[in-house]
Amino acid sequence: MTLRFKLSTFAAAVGLGLAFAAMPAHAQFSGLLDSLKNLATPAGAASAPATAIGSAPSGDAPAAVAPPPVVVDPAQISAALQATPTVLDTSGSLKGALDQLRGKRFYISEYRVLFEQGGSVAANTRAAYLGGTNYGATRMTVRYAAPDYDIGLLQAITDKAYADLLARLEAAGLKPEPADKIATEFGQVYEATVEGSKPGAPVIEEFNPGHGKRSYVVMSPTGMKLNSRGFAGLGAGNIGNRITYGKSGVEGVSIALAVHIAALESSGNGSSLFRSGSTANASAALEIAAGPKMPLLQGHATGMGMSIDTPLAVPGQFASFRESGGYDTRKDATMIGLTLLGNLAGRAVNQSKTVEMTVDIDPPALAAL
Repeated sequence: MTLRFKLSTFAAAVGLGLAFAAMPAHAQFSGLLDSLKNLATPAGAASAPATAIGSAPSGDAPAAVAPPPVVVDPAQISAALQATPTVLDTSGSLKGALDQLRGKRFYISEYRVLFEQGGSVAANTRAAYLGGTNYGATRMTVRYAAPDYDIGLLQAITDKAYADLLARLEAAGLKPEPADKIATEFGQVYEATVEGSKPGAPVIEEFNPGHGKRSYVVMSPTGMKLNSRGFAGLGAGNIGNRITYGKSGVEGVSIALAVHIAALESSGNGSSLFRSGSTANASAALEIAAGPKMPLLQGHATGMGMSIDTPLAVPGQFASFRESGGYDTRKDATMIGLTLLGNLAGRAVNQSKTVEMTVDIDPPALAAL
């Protein structure tokens, strides 16, 4: 039995932009997220071919090595953030419009940005027996992680994106009012009480997209808190204030964006009777998506909302991924012996492989993209 594993070294991660794109007069979003103009492209990112259990071993996985310290150049970061944003093409990805806000008073209750810092993807087959033959189980796992982000850098990117959003809304004739002004007059449907990440105090959230997980650093614009969320999202909120909003032509909106550093693929779960192995892949890709289990934009008083059906790919290179550890049953002396004995006895042995990847971030390139 062959257990196959596909893994492309993260040779070219891509850039990011978080601001809404310009809207036409009828307030339909024709674009959503801007990428900041590319400032620098790191050199030396290498790629590696996919590997497969069952092929010739390529040697033991390298021992884990601590990543080198990351030096942040404030001048380069500042130059990157001052560049004119380039609008991303959102055709076919964006659903919804802001027509319901026209003629209303509204405010932005939260602008939540989740920067992926690591995650994993896995696939497996269950052991099975048929016709006198044992089919062993297989499991493939890829884990990837970046060293701790510079929270100050993420804060600068988030603030830049939010300022651009406000400017584009106002240019389209949709100027939000201060949250405290609306709260004083009408109360709030969902109060913003949750702090985002601060230097020395990162806020980490994990989500399972299926066959793996993504781990995020949660950011908000300077001075803005976030709405509390549970397993049901925002929840019911203050029903009385929601009714008041509806009668008074008032609305609050929550915006939630996620920045992915990897595109994940998995063959999922299955039986060894019907599939010869398991495949999992974490390919280099920077993507902008709605927050996990969250709409891109959600109204507090009405059913209005927006979504990104397909993550937006942002071109450019901001990091490299390198293999820094792992485990392979093919290279474990004990497991090799058990496999030989199992084969002689007509019994299949379970096989597994785990690959650990370290993400090396280039801060100026991250800010630029």
